[in-house]
Amino acid sequence: MDDSVSSRSTPSSSSETKPHIVFVTPGKLGDGLISLVIANGLVRAGHRVTVRSDVVHDLREWLPQFETGPAVAHDEFLHLPDSCDLCVIDSQAPNLQRSGIDLRPTLARRSAFFSLAHYETPLDGLFDPSTLPENLRARLESLVPRHGLVRDKSEPNADMVAHALAFCRREMGLTDLKSEIGLVAPSSIRRAASMSSGNVSVVISPTSGKEKKNWRANRFVALAQSLEAIGCRCVFAVAPSEKALWTTNLDGRFSLADTRSISDLAGLVSRAAVVVANDSGTAHLASALGKETVCIISSRDRFYTWRPGWKPAALVSPRIPIRSVSGLWPFFVSPSQVFREVNQALKQVMGQEAI
Repeated sequence: MDDSVSSRSTPSSSSETKPHIVFVTPGKLGDGLISLVIANGLVRAGHRVTVRSDVVHDLREWLPQFETGPAVAHDEFLHLPDSCDLCVIDSQAPNLQRSGIDLRPTLARRSAFFSLAHYETPLDGLFDPSTLPENLRARLESLVPRHGLVRDKSEPNADMVAHALAFCRREMGLTDLKSEIGLVAPSSIRRAASMSSGNVSVVISPTSGKEKKNWRANRFVALAQSLEAIGCRCVFAVAPSEKALWTTNLDGRFSLADTRSISDLAGLVSRAAVVVANDSGTAHLASALGKETVCIISSRDRFYTWRPGWKPAALVSPRIPIRSVSGLWPFFVSPSQVFREVNQALKQVMGQEAI
């Protein structure tokens, strides 16, 4: 753990006015950003919040309202409640389970658990209010959810940001809420953008956390060729572990951005006119940054349709329902379908008709 984190992750003294909350997010980029709706609500309620997450720690210059630290190590978790007044932990956070050891039942006595969509209901009701600092008990006890599942299945038309806001009101008693998570480009990024010879037109993020969510690689390349033909500059962005494969896929035809960190990716996305992505964290990041985003997804479920929850995104999916053959869905989305949506998004940005 960073020395800077350990030195400041301490409980509030009786003389301090802001209770100290350590907030542990899910590990993935998109889920981590959505969970910050809750963390930001805690800040707006007057709490000092330290967010523990590799993703958020990498974006610390973009999120000045939070103190941050890297993901909590397995051996650190049981001591985490001693470092603050209250821990609020996503039940799917990295390192909670390892080698058959599940720390959650033990932690639940002293920590508030939540989860965006996959929650273990036996964790409900385990929290012991007597473990809270006596001088802060009345203020903090109301923040412990009675039921930790964020997604309300009775509201199938709501996106996950809306679900997070409703959860804050319903389960934590928070009222001063905003959907925005306070993601702001640092001054160094703004200066670099102002000195740039030209902004990127379209950022293409062709991968995601699961292979089954990805559109076909050759169709992303075909899309980029069509966009290049109308004068767009296209740049591809992938994780470092995917760079070798995508260097081969692109074969020198298009630029592959140097995005070694989430902060690098955020900087690239902030300079884009339009972002094209799968059902992925990059789509959530682009939406949170207020970018026109086109998302290629496998289906529109009548019970829940995935989509980013900040700036609305254009969704492109197969025109016919093919859930029973989900592995074939990428063949049912053509480059021309996606091109039309990107072209429309470019019109919105440029204020003029694209060719």
